[in-house]
Amino acid sequence: MFRNLIKVTILVTLPLMTLSAESNSTQPDTLKNDPIFQHFEEMKKEMDRVFERFNNDMFKDMRPNMDFPKGFASSPSTDLVDKGDEYELKMDLAGMDEKSIKIDIEDNYLKVVAKSEKRKEQKEDDKIIHQERHVGMVQRGMILPKDADADAYKSEYKNGVLTILIPKKK
Repeated sequence: MFRNLIKVTILVTLPLMTLSAESNSTQPDTLKNDPIFQHFEEMKKEMDRVFERFNNDMFKDMRPNMDFPKGFASSPSTDLVDKGDEYELKMDLAGMDEKSIKIDIEDNYLKVVAKSEKRKEQKEDDKIIHQERHVGMVQRGMILPKDADADAYKSEYKNGVLTILIPKKK
């Protein structure tokens, strides 16, 4: 009985060891199609959902209630850089309608909401085979540094990047 248990453990462990050893390189297609790998990928997705729910519950009281609309699909990549006299925030919002971008700062908490519409070049009877370009709403929120003068910010949207300059309080 123990011999069979050891065999099962080795069979389950080997694909994991292979994955971790190859995490920085491209994985062979045979590994992607392996049923054991697919099982672990589903477990990973479920764990991501568990941690997301945990973080939402755990940290909900640490920021103001900003009442984000429901149904967001993503959170855009964002950089916040200290430029000396001001903070520069850059956020990737490729494909978003500039008129739909809403910036709100309340209690030193920055909230950005943007949306993109269904692509006009697509006809109703077109069948999408693969789609990665986001259609819908995105949101991002973050607590700003304490010395940020949130009332005096300036913003610009150019080439799919939203730039917000927030001066420091004097």
